[in-house]
Amino acid sequence: MDIEKLLKQKDYNFKELVKDFQIIENLKAVKQNYKYHGEGDVYIHTKLVCEEILKLQEWKTLSEREKCILYTSAMFHDIGKWIATKEENGDLVSPKHAVKGAKIFRDLVYREYELDSDIREAIAALIRYHGLPLYFIERENVDYDLIKAAEITNMRLLKILAKCDLLGRICDDKEELLDRVEYFESYTKELDCYYGPKKFKNDYTRFLYLAENKVYPGAEIFDDRSFEVIAMMGLPLVGKDTYIKDNLNGYKVISLDDIREELGISPTKDFGQVGALAYGRAKEFLRRKESFVWNATNLRRENRQKLIRLCTAYGAKIRFVYLEVPYKELLLRRNDRERCVPVKVINNMIKKMDMLEGEEI
Repeated sequence: MDIEKLLKQKDYNFKELVKDFQIIENLKAVKQNYKYHGEGDVYIHTKLVCEEILKLQEWKTLSEREKCILYTSAMFHDIGKWIATKEENGDLVSPKHAVKGAKIFRDLVYREYELDSDIREAIAALIRYHGLPLYFIERENVDYDLIKAAEITNMRLLKILAKCDLLGRICDDKEELLDRVEYFESYTKELDCYYGPKKFKNDYTRFLYLAENKVYPGAEIFDDRSFEVIAMMGLPLVGKDTYIKDNLNGYKVISLDDIREELGISPTKDFGQVGALAYGRAKEFLRRKESFVWNATNLRRENRQKLIRLCTAYGAKIRFVYLEVPYKELLLRRNDRERCVPVKVINNMIKKMDMLEGEEI
């Protein structure tokens, strides 16, 4: 789908665009806490937010691509409330709806609309972080959280989205929150991460800061890492084995699929035994300070973080290589593969996947 073309054809008309994204209609059934959203259900709020975007002076200054990313993120910014909203102590709450919303959006457009991946991830990042400008000052590690967010999202568009999120609602503290959004802009400018990711003295300082938040971001840490671990990332069937053969032919490879076959364990079974053997082999390479390839899906952030910690402890540099193919092609490739992964398993992986961020990029 050429969503930029679609938006222009429909002149950014919310009601017309919803016809192409029927999932947004579900938001009519999602009620909101009246103290914070007196305007009504999530659908009404979403419509108002999209209308407010078109009124802003900032809208006129954006490129067509930026308009596409911002407006689409506004349409989907609260899509996570569809599954996250519940009643708690007599109040309606939607915990983690932004994180859940980003995953719903990614799953939807990857499987059904085949949106350009760069635009898709830019929108998903705005959805994930859309509440940050409203409540950033209350965070324990304010500077770190803002600098890390700027690694994957456009802070200028995020500020506009947050502003319209407030303009499109009825609440008692609107003016206070609008002031906070303006402060978000000035604060991130001071941190030098408003117009793009913060610039570090070198890649190693950047990695250490984003991974552990234990070094001063303005420092210049000497990089003494002498070897590299290349970690593949991607759904089954995207071509990880082919990439390794074509681009990393001289490297030793630890393949979780090969270990499964070696042990006779199905792809749908528990990771435990496979992972234990794979990590044992990785430690042998790491002790010898020998570069190697870690060939696995690596779709969950928690698994990637475990691998990063292991490699860092042995003084290795780690680099992730993410591969992707269109969903329809993925299913076609499935028919040609002996070790066939069920469609249900693939779809579940898509729904749960966490994209690379911060120190992983």
